[in-house]
Amino acid sequence: MTMLDTLTAELPERALDVVEQTLLAADWACERSEEGAIHCAAMTRWGECGGLFAWRAEPASLHFSLTVDVRSQRARKAAIHDLVCRINERLWLGHFDFWADEGVAVFRHTIPMLDRIAPEPGEIAAVIAAALDAADQFLPAFNFVIWAGKSPAEAIDAALFETAGEA
Repeated sequence: MTMLDTLTAELPERALDVVEQTLLAADWACERSEEGAIHCAAMTRWGECGGLFAWRAEPASLHFSLTVDVRSQRARKAAIHDLVCRINERLWLGHFDFWADEGVAVFRHTIPMLDRIAPEPGEIAAVIAAALDAADQFLPAFNFVIWAGKSPAEAIDAALFETAGEA
């Protein structure tokens, strides 16, 4: 085995070590699978969401996804896709996909790992923060569209509404 082969074999392990340490420091429950992925769970304002960090060799990258269970109705599929487009316009990091067959919205972000061994802990923390912020802010918008029959524009307006001061 050459030095390059050894380094290439170590990349996923080192990257996932950084992820695991960062998750534990953030008090996220996590577990490394036999396949080399890290499954994790985090609490949002709306309940627990499941996350996954996985290594991809070509191109070298670390993928993160956070699944938000929205249990959609098939009749609202077009409205949900429109909502996802409107949400993604407002995200600074990552994006949402909607998987109609599973009835879930998935926040996703990939960190390129070209020419380096592992991500910085700050990168992992930023992705985690972006995912939690997005879930906290936009899960109500999904519910407005799915359960209240609101339009995607109305749902976004409601999700972005912020009160000023105290009552």
